[in-house]
Amino acid sequence: MMFRLLKQKFLLVLFLFVGSFGLTQAQNCVVKGLLLDKNTNEPLSFANIAVKGTQIGTVSDFEGKYTLTNIEAGRYVIQISYVGYKAEEREITLTSGQVLILDVAMTMDAIMADEVVVTAQAMGQASAINRQLSSNTIMNVVSKDKIQSLPDQNAAESLGRLPGMAVVRDAGEGTKLVVRGLSPKFNSITVNGERIPSTDSEDRSVDLSMISSDMLEGIEVIKALTPDKDGDAIGGSVNFVVKKARKNWHGTGLVQTGYNGHEKNYGQYKASLSASNRFLDNKLGVILGFNTQKADRSSDKLDGDYLFGREGETGAIINMRTLNLTDRLEKRYRYGGNVTMDYELKKGAIMFSSILARTDRSEVQRRRRYRIESAYQEHEARTREINTTMLTNSLTGEHNLGFVDIDWRLSYAKTNNETPYSHRSRFRELGAYNSDLIEDQGPAFIPEGAKNNIDETYFLEAYLDDESVMDKNYTSQVDFKFPFKWSDEISGYIKTGAKYRGNERDRDFNRRVTPFGTIDKLAVDNPDRWTVTRDGKIQMSNFLGGFDPGNFLDGQYDFGPGLDVGNINDFGEEFESIYLTDGTYDLEDYTASEKIIAGYIMAEFNVGKKFRFIPGVRLEATQNDYRSVYGTPVKFGDYGTGIVEAKDTTGRRNYNVFLPMFQLQYKPTDWFDVRMAATNTISRPNYFNLVPWERIRNSESTIERGNPDLKNTSAWNYDLFLSFYNKLGLFTIGGFYKELDNIDYIRSSRITEAGTYFGYTIIQPVNADILSTVKGIEIDLQTNLRFLPSPWNGILIGANFTIMESKTYYPLFDIGRNPDTGYAYIIDTVRVGPMPGQAEKLANVSVGYERKGFSARLSMVYQGESLAVVGTRAELDGYTDKLFRMDLAVQQKFGKRWSLYVNVNNMTNSADKSYLGIKKYPTAEEYFGMTTDFGLRFKF
Repeated sequence: MMFRLLKQKFLLVLFLFVGSFGLTQAQNCVVKGLLLDKNTNEPLSFANIAVKGTQIGTVSDFEGKYTLTNIEAGRYVIQISYVGYKAEEREITLTSGQVLILDVAMTMDAIMADEVVVTAQAMGQASAINRQLSSNTIMNVVSKDKIQSLPDQNAAESLGRLPGMAVVRDAGEGTKLVVRGLSPKFNSITVNGERIPSTDSEDRSVDLSMISSDMLEGIEVIKALTPDKDGDAIGGSVNFVVKKARKNWHGTGLVQTGYNGHEKNYGQYKASLSASNRFLDNKLGVILGFNTQKADRSSDKLDGDYLFGREGETGAIINMRTLNLTDRLEKRYRYGGNVTMDYELKKGAIMFSSILARTDRSEVQRRRRYRIESAYQEHEARTREINTTMLTNSLTGEHNLGFVDIDWRLSYAKTNNETPYSHRSRFRELGAYNSDLIEDQGPAFIPEGAKNNIDETYFLEAYLDDESVMDKNYTSQVDFKFPFKWSDEISGYIKTGAKYRGNERDRDFNRRVTPFGTIDKLAVDNPDRWTVTRDGKIQMSNFLGGFDPGNFLDGQYDFGPGLDVGNINDFGEEFESIYLTDGTYDLEDYTASEKIIAGYIMAEFNVGKKFRFIPGVRLEATQNDYRSVYGTPVKFGDYGTGIVEAKDTTGRRNYNVFLPMFQLQYKPTDWFDVRMAATNTISRPNYFNLVPWERIRNSESTIERGNPDLKNTSAWNYDLFLSFYNKLGLFTIGGFYKELDNIDYIRSSRITEAGTYFGYTIIQPVNADILSTVKGIEIDLQTNLRFLPSPWNGILIGANFTIMESKTYYPLFDIGRNPDTGYAYIIDTVRVGPMPGQAEKLANVSVGYERKGFSARLSMVYQGESLAVVGTRAELDGYTDKLFRMDLAVQQKFGKRWSLYVNVNNMTNSADKSYLGIKKYPTAEEYFGMTTDFGLRFKF
């Protein structure tokens, strides 16, 4: 019923607009063409094109193409402006119904008498500046040329150099983004406007490292939404724009090899190739591309956790509970391909785009675990394969009918995150520490107190896991844009449209485990096969050998003996029959679907050349359906192998949200503008938090469950930005403020009512009752030094700085004691803290230089401390330590088609670190080393 009513309302609004605007429009003229750099013949994206003396204007797209519509017959002057280039004017004469082709080549503006040599870095900077200035909203851009001039491993790393953006790293490689202090789940990720399904097993975030930067025309980060965009993007919307075919044959490619400083080996590689042309009198464009890459993401890692206690009047005492030393060897293989075909109509175009990307990860991990609380030491080994695949297909159309512009889209996207094989084994030494071990001295003292008795370290257990998470999106969308001109000073358009997005997700996790005592029985049944401990258990010494940890953790720790993972995996294959299914993990399986129907109406009013006002509202109707199971695990020995009273459980929830949005731009001069925005956006809860699953652990007196009634987070976002620009570049300063309502978190509470589960702890997601806030200031400078004499006029500088502050509320659950009576009481309240992932300070600086085919860019990234893990109390909160990295890219061109380059990443061997409360208590420290890539780029 809800979806039918929304559809009827939308059709009624559409009918009224078509009737009111369609009857008043005459057959007018069209001017369209291509803007190019005169020296390089490269397209100029986002130039401003206007009909002098009128309100008619437009902006060129990523391919440099533009279209001016609804021009009456007559004589006019076309004005073209592009920051950093000389302005151009062309006189034209139009007859009724004429479509005029007007291509223009522009020249970069010289400041000194010297001739300006157009370079890739300069074009990349100019393109990003002009896109930001020509946009009707607040955004940042990474252009194609800038992507190529940066030494980044992937697109996520490039985005992390923009103001307000922080990178979430996995194995030292950027994978996800924190936008303005909000975690990746608060962002929307699109390719050519097509929403990418989540690649995470639990939340809605997307792994950006799969997207090859070689196929991109540019990347847009929209920080203030307009109503024609999906409303679920509180942080921002990131759009990857794929290249389209240009006139005549064009091709680009690269081949690359590399050196890994951590593993001290060669063998990394990367290759890509793209070719395009236009056929059928330039109406049909076809572009094909492929890419492949092998990257070594091995590392050394320290991590651990702590216990909190109290002792008399000394206050909080924190002791180390577990210290882990991990050696991880990982290879990542990426493959991808893309095809884009577009057909230009007389008044519009149709485009088909398909992208396939896949990442295969092969990992061998050895871990040494000091379990101080339980007085034992463990050695673990894990072999794991992870495969992530992304497929997107979209068919889009653009049609200009004079009185209305119609855009439509049909698309399908799928991601699949699979772990087809994961084998983990564990060996244990009991009574593993000397009596003089000092627990509260931090991790450096723990290994010194261990006995390291290999002869009494025995084979405890092994696991075989597999997991699959599949996510699919189906989208259909149509937009109608009705231009109007009320007077010589007031013009604009009214835009309306509707969208349907269906999502299906399925998660399946399976675990098989060696039940308690099963491995010990193998020792009894095979007395001559393995060396055994005094208690008759299989010794770890049977599985040692073939491993050298090298200079582990930069020489800070001695890793000791390493397990032979090949021998362990052979054990798993030979005795696979003893691994029994642990059915309790079925409680975490689920299927889910989400249907969203959206409609919107918005307008853009241009008053003279100074004011632009964009009001609008978006309505999104959502229906969620979920299916899972709940029950109580059956226990035998140490392991659950089934579920008591396992039952299917389903949930459904329907809700509507209205999202008003307003934006205002004021441009008092041709070198300064002010932008303001007030937008209402949402974030839907993580999938797994909504699933109506339940697990009751009687042995631990806990109940874990989902919450199908969890509300979406709603936010009001306020932005104010000032931009100053001229031929030397752009300087922007602005602030933002966000109020988030119903933010969700995992809450632990105690059941105090009499009954079967009296005293049990309930762990479930809930919505916060108090508003959370995020505020910050962003400063961005992009400039060139062309005003200096040669050779110093080849310097380009980019720098940005962000200061942020956030406040949200976390559960505080503890047991207190009345000092007078001695009676215990429950503390069940909230406490104030920053948003997870929000760094107080972010900074990026890059200095580039280009002259006569030589190009170099030195880049520096700084990310301040941020909250990573919310503890049960403030003393147990975990923080990601500040990070400072330096990267270098050097390139030399040979003629117009060839260039050699060297990229050096993480020159300072900066480690990813985290700590508990204060840096005396480190919780993680991971080293990846420096990498160096040598490559050849070519054009044909």
